Formats: sequence, structure tokens, C-alpha cells
Amino acid sequence: MEKCFVACGCDDQEGVTKGDLDRFTDKIENVLNDEKGRRLFRNFMFTTKMKDGRRTLDFLEHIERLLGYSEDAESTSYRNYLRDFDRLIDEAERIEELDFATMERLAIARDSENKDEMEAALKLLKVEAIKALRREYSAFRRHFIPNN
Repeated sequence: MEKCFVACGCDDQEGVTKGDLDRFTDKIENVLNDEKGRRLFRNFMFTTKMKDGRRTLDFLEHIERLLGYSEDAESTSYRNYLRDFDRLIDEAERIEELDFATMERLAIARDSENKDEMEAALKLLKVEAIKALRREYSAFRRHFIPNN
């Protein structure tokens, strides 16, 4: 049985195994698509004082919540969706690494109030948010991959 990788700083019950760590250091999507990986990545950014990276990770999670939204345009919940979408746009303005064209597309999609256009803009924004985390992910990998 694999043991917790000591450098993760986690307790025994929520341990990150060496196998997990190998997977997490293969590519950024492996970290972001796994609850333990995301927690480890967030903790790493916290301990290394990567405030912008944590903000971007929170932003990415906000995008994912909106992508998971499944109400129609006629419901009260859709108004909440639009309000949440507006908050996301405000958050996006604080992420310096985001592409201007992507931001413009996000605003146009919001103005259209067309859920399909908004969803397409969110998917593009998610890709940009992941790209924005590459620097932090590189530091994460360097920290957890032993030098040979």
C-alpha cells in the first residue's frame, strides 16, 4: 500500500499517495480534475504565497459552477445565473493573464443573454484560466518532482 507523500503536508486520512503525486505532476488537468489534487495545489499556492494563482483557481471553480448550471431562460434561477455570470465578469477583470479577446467575447455573450453563447464563452474562458495557472503549476511540479 502506498504511503502519504510527506511533503504534501496532509494528515494520514486524506493522504496524497506517491501514485497520486505522479499523476498530479504529469499534467495540470490531472491536478484540476481531482479533489485531492486541487486541494494539494491550493495548499501549495497558499504556502508559497501565490495569491494570484489562488484567485485564478477560485475563478476557475466559479466557471465550472456556471458550466454546471442547467436552468432555462424563463425561470427565476436564470436571473440568478445572469447575476452570477456578472460576478464572474467582475472576477475576470482582476485576472491579468486573461486574453482581451476572450474577455470581449465573454461580455458580448453576456449582453446576448443567449445561454448557448454564454456557455461557449465560459468554455473558452476555462481554457484561458487553466493557461493562466501554468506558471504556478510549473512551480508545483518543481516542488514535488525530486531532482535526479
